Amino acid sequence: MKVPYVEVSDGDFAPIVRIELSSPNRWIETEAYVDSGATYSIFKPEIAEMLKIHYPKGHKTFLRVGDGKLMPVYLHNLLVRFAGQQFHARVGFSDKLGVDFNLLGRTTFFSKFMICFNDKDNFLSATWLG
Repeated sequence: MKVPYVEVSDGDFAPIVRIELSSPNRWIETEAYVDSGATYSIFKPEIAEMLKIHYPKGHKTFLRVGDGKLMPVYLHNLLVRFAGQQFHARVGFSDKLGVDFNLLGRTTFFSKFMICFNDKDNFLSATWLG
């Protein structure tokens, strides 16, 4: 599946994709920046609230971020839809995410898809591997 980048400012594009996450009886759609350098997909607490998930009950881990500090992340296994496929993924939530966007990281997603970035033409391709 070919996914066009999103224009984030005048003439600047980024690999931001649509993703759906689920909790019992509820699906929400959001966007995430595809980050091949991120171990986990990390979403803002507002997403957990929309899903009616008390995110601090997840598995707590700490991730080292760019400035060397540790960021607490609470991991959950959720049903997701991405690039035309539905599957369970390990995703995290953190109120210390220091950017204004959600991140789609390697865990689960990069083992289920072959993801190729085409910055020249502003799209990524996501090929289902199963």
